[in-house]
Amino acid sequence: MFAEGYIGIAGTIGVGKSTLTVELARVLNFEPILEEVDGNPYLEHFYGDMRTYGTMMQVWLLNHRFRQHREFVTRISLGKIRGVVQDRTIWEDTIFARMLNEHPGKIISDIDYNTYLDLFDNMVLRELVFPQLLIYLDCKPETAAVRIRSRGRGMERDIDLDYLRALDSNYRQFIAEMEGAGVRVLRINWENFIPISEVARLVHEYSLKPSSFTKWVRPLRITPNSAPSAALAAGPAKRN
Repeated sequence: MFAEGYIGIAGTIGVGKSTLTVELARVLNFEPILEEVDGNPYLEHFYGDMRTYGTMMQVWLLNHRFRQHREFVTRISLGKIRGVVQDRTIWEDTIFARMLNEHPGKIISDIDYNTYLDLFDNMVLRELVFPQLLIYLDCKPETAAVRIRSRGRGMERDIDLDYLRALDSNYRQFIAEMEGAGVRVLRINWENFIPISEVARLVHEYSLKPSSFTKWVRPLRITPNSAPSAALAAGPAKRN
């Protein structure tokens, strides 16, 4: 199911999700839900040694987002807040796990990836709800790279263009999967920022569109005789 009053902001690293999250929440009188970049004990280590820290960082992120998600969905359902705008939903964490598993160097091994997906199933698929609207900020990896450099986070200095291109490709696949599951997706060209009033107008317009949401099916697993899965399939009756 999906939750009325739950808006997710999706997009690659550096695209500008956090800024839009805060501005849109203010305009809608919703609560902004931001990523805790400074509170992630693995993130800086990950960028220095992805193979050593990749799996545990994904587990930490899954645990953090799971707790965060349950808290704000409960508050919405109890009427304590009107709604939330969230910078990167729990569903997007699977993009990073899959990309690290499909990396030629197997940053996350098949066995660790399958274990992560099993953990995701047990924690997430039976309880979580999807956003009423998912906003995808679409911009080129080259643009994202410029924005990353301009914000000057030391831990991000080693992010290269190939990594951003791979992430962009996986995001596009993820967005197609969400649309296939019937989630409302608002795609916005974010090569150039647009006024928050225009974003708010589009949010109201898209939120009124009918939803054909279906239940999310269990992601395919890696087996010894199969190639790495590239899909979180959408099913007729339907991961982070």
